[in-house]
Amino acid sequence: MDEDSMTFNFPRRRRWYTRLWHSCRRLGCLCHQRSREFHHYRIGYEPVGPLQRAASVGDLVTTESMIYSREHHVDEYDRRGRTSLHYACVHNHPDVVTLLLEHNSNINIQDDEGCTPLIKAVQCQNTDCVYILLRHNANPNLTDFHGNTAFHHAASRGNIKIVKLLLKYNVDFEAKTKYGLTPLELATYENHTEMVKFLESKSADAHAVQVSSRFPSLN
Repeated sequence: MDEDSMTFNFPRRRRWYTRLWHSCRRLGCLCHQRSREFHHYRIGYEPVGPLQRAASVGDLVTTESMIYSREHHVDEYDRRGRTSLHYACVHNHPDVVTLLLEHNSNINIQDDEGCTPLIKAVQCQNTDCVYILLRHNANPNLTDFHGNTAFHHAASRGNIKIVKLLLKYNVDFEAKTKYGLTPLELATYENHTEMVKFLESKSADAHAVQVSSRFPSLN
């Protein structure tokens, strides 16, 4: 018998932890700790600095202590120009938004996409944050780098409640994006029927007021 030509396929003993891989992948037990704690980062707005992280999870106590420690500036920003105010607005923490504004956070600061905290709050449809920002004199007519105002974003998402809020703060009803689209045209494109009807009625009312002011004798 030629023993050199014989091969033996003995089962190779697996290490104990490899037997858990399939189940752990399903259960997520081998995932990084941060991904479990901060699952909402999947929306693409992941903070880097500790102050931004505290604000993004609504940790009011930690956020405030960091500000008072003087180790962190209230408007410090990450590599994408996003401050704690941006993160608090994205993740819908009105109490943190109020705290940051009370410490003179720059309410109209823009990130690397030109988005202000107000625009981010509108994009995420966080009405309470929108209200707080507007009440603290956020500029609703600033645009992102595509020429969209907060009003454009609200109209394109069909959020009538936020649109009504914005209309109370002198938004430019006919503002156009970089591609020449008004909020009404965006709502039409996105097939938000109720929003289109609402904006058309507001447009008609505004036109009537203009005519009345120009020709008072018609009243």
